[in-house]
Amino acid sequence: MTATTAKDIMHPRLSLPQKESGKSMIDKLLCTYPGLPVVNDEDEVVGIVSEYDVFDAIMNNRTIHEFSAESIMGCGHREHEGVCKEPVVVSQNTPIDKVLEIMYSQNLSILPVVESDRSKKLVGIIARKNIISALAERNFWPEHEFQKRA
Repeated sequence: MTATTAKDIMHPRLSLPQKESGKSMIDKLLCTYPGLPVVNDEDEVVGIVSEYDVFDAIMNNRTIHEFSAESIMGCGHREHEGVCKEPVVVSQNTPIDKVLEIMYSQNLSILPVVESDRSKKLVGIIARKNIISALAERNFWPEHEFQKRA
């Protein structure tokens, strides 16, 4: 695709502390992203809370006062069950085509960006919209390419 990396398209660090309670967590989830990374006290990604995780809590008859970020978080993909041992993340140097491949193959709506492959410290977040916008801004789809296909 291009030489663009995760760092070039990520949104600055947005996250939920592990102990974030229901009401406060829901207020933060009303942002433009369909989920947010969950971080520990060292700002390391330990999971992800998505709108689906909140739906799951609701479907299990849990009230807003009965859950916290850590009690409903997952690893980022819908197939995950149980405690999240390794959330899906990319490093800030991951090429955009690899980010796209991970998000597409695992049906992810957001992807936390960490400092490096060795450090899980959160530095940003990427949503599907970020990728589409970045590709459009960087003329990924040049008009002359469309004319060739016609």
